[in-house]
Amino acid sequence: MGKSIPASGAGAVRILLKNKKDFHFDLRSKEQEGTRTSYIFDVFYENVSGTLNMAVEDGEIRIAAMNLGLGKVITLSNDENLRKLGTYVLSQLG
Repeated sequence: MGKSIPASGAGAVRILLKNKKDFHFDLRSKEQEGTRTSYIFDVFYENVSGTLNMAVEDGEIRIAAMNLGLGKVITLSNDENLRKLGTYVLSQLG
């Protein structure tokens, strides 16, 4: 079992990156518009679940937001580690 995410959501992305084996996600939708691909994932980890939304353009994650139902939305502007998590998720799509 990995470390639980605190109710404040502090350090959530870092915890997920360190405990990838306990982090699960399901692709809910994928849409292509021009060169931009948008993804919505349902995400699950230990004591939380939520969604991860990403927009990828030219192979780079341009927009990312994760809502874990903890009263805080994690975005690239408040946690740059979200880009690393998004890259991991996309690499697992196969």
